[in-house]
Amino acid sequence: MLDLYSFIRDANFYKKLVIDDLLFVEYKCMAEETKAGIWSDTNYFVFVTSGKKMWRSIYNDYVVQTGDSLFVRKGANLVHQYFDEQYCALMVFIPDEFIKNFTSRFSSVIRDLPENATDPDSVIRIQLDEYLEAYVNSLATFLGAQVLPGKNLLVHKFEELLLNIFTRPLHKEVAKYLNSLNKDQSTQLRQIMEENFAYNLKLEEFAQLCNMSLSSFKRTFNSVYNTSPGKWLTRKRLDFAAHLIKTSEKTISEISFECGFEEPSSFIRVFKQNLNCTPLQYRTIKG
Repeated sequence: MLDLYSFIRDANFYKKLVIDDLLFVEYKCMAEETKAGIWSDTNYFVFVTSGKKMWRSIYNDYVVQTGDSLFVRKGANLVHQYFDEQYCALMVFIPDEFIKNFTSRFSSVIRDLPENATDPDSVIRIQLDEYLEAYVNSLATFLGAQVLPGKNLLVHKFEELLLNIFTRPLHKEVAKYLNSLNKDQSTQLRQIMEENFAYNLKLEEFAQLCNMSLSSFKRTFNSVYNTSPGKWLTRKRLDFAAHLIKTSEKTISEISFECGFEEPSSFIRVFKQNLNCTPLQYRTIKG
């Protein structure tokens, strides 16, 4: 899977502003691939300026086009590109540490968030009100300026976005998630795993998403789930695959891809080893 944040940060063909780990970018899709897997260890906002694209979480599809906005939680997604018009967007990447420092510094102005609110999906639609629309326009101005603004001003632009999110009731789902980054490591690990098990990520990448070393990740994982990450991932992916086989008309190759297996042949082999039949046989038996 493509590490989106690192790819954009290191590419030299995008207009962007980088301040430490913070990143503003004018993204233009240049890939010919219509469907791809991406991941990012940094949360990001997407403000679509032209074209059409789809983000897929494990359970939902989110199609966006000109004027739409999304917040995408750190982790993985499948994306689908439409080629009727070139897809372009302004994107804002904000790492966990910056968000945690922000919530600590501005605790007095951040409104209380209801604890019983529904947990949001890994992709959240954002309503572009007049405040965020003005913010997006200011981003475009910054990126188009011949003289780069100073570092302090740019840092304030990231804080301005977060203040919009935390102080406007329209954005309570995003605010709740951002505030949850202050929770303990075990809670965050569980959240990351439940939202990303179906993607073909390496254990090192899961650890990176949890802000842990690989050894710390394995220890914490075992204490949370009482099993190894490899065994847990195999079972979760097979359970999800079995669900898709029974409830959808997707091909075995599509299901294999959407459940995190590198090749359909390896998916069929593992499926048969664990369920004593092939995916096609399972579909016939359970149909």
